[in-house]
Amino acid sequence: MDSQRMKDDDDAIREALSSLKTATGIPVTMFASVMNDNRLKISAWVGLRTPALQNLIIDSGCGVGGRVVTTRRPVGVSDYARANVISHEYDSAIQDEGLFSIVGVPVIVHREIRGVLYVGVHSAVRLGDKVIEEVTMTARTLEQDLAINSAMRRNDGVRGAGGKAGRIMNGAEWEQIRSTHSKLRMLANKVEDDALRQELEDLCDQMVTPVRVKQTTKLSARELDVLACVALGHTNVEAAEEMGIGAETVKSYLRSVMRKLGAHTRYEAVNAARRIGALP
Repeated sequence: MDSQRMKDDDDAIREALSSLKTATGIPVTMFASVMNDNRLKISAWVGLRTPALQNLIIDSGCGVGGRVVTTRRPVGVSDYARANVISHEYDSAIQDEGLFSIVGVPVIVHREIRGVLYVGVHSAVRLGDKVIEEVTMTARTLEQDLAINSAMRRNDGVRGAGGKAGRIMNGAEWEQIRSTHSKLRMLANKVEDDALRQELEDLCDQMVTPVRVKQTTKLSARELDVLACVALGHTNVEAAEEMGIGAETVKSYLRSVMRKLGAHTRYEAVNAARRIGALP
């Protein structure tokens, strides 16, 4: 494996934890890996004050992480000791570390949960939606890195067996493609000439064709435009300005997309669209 092109999984996880702490200012970030028996092990961390949670094994369905794996959705508690949405097998370890609020988000690669990304604070501070969105976006980036690593390992296996393999793009190159795709959709939206706009939209489709899977969910051009804006980090107001429509209309498109894709947040919708090949 080319180390300059591809981080191994441990490096990707450590980078995700560090960048998440920097982006949110949250003191504790952790990653728990899913083991063969479906239990979790907290295998990487930043900011822990004690060894209480280091290498902790978490049984299936237990605590925040176990519930994340069971539901395959983010789970957050603002007061761990009193939370009624989780079980409390690990209260003593949490209390020894002194954590108060915790959020856990699943990291899913090829429909398989690879682990749980956590953030936590030692004081009675509620972790708001912005923090949860940031954790979710970091999890999505980590998913891409792990998927690329997996593809690279398969690629190396083919080469080792005497086969030919093409170059796998790294995370930065994928982000450039994604940004270009989103900007191209925005450009197409501004073009008044129907034929030229169709050509631009066809180019957008060609950018995702290599990874497209059979779509059972059809998204309209406007819905894809909204998702492209969200993928660039635009707010609803910024997307409305970019697309030349009202913010309420953007919300309406976004609600429709989330309903079609079964997503609960705007960023889950972007990730779901990428999974079906609607976005790169």
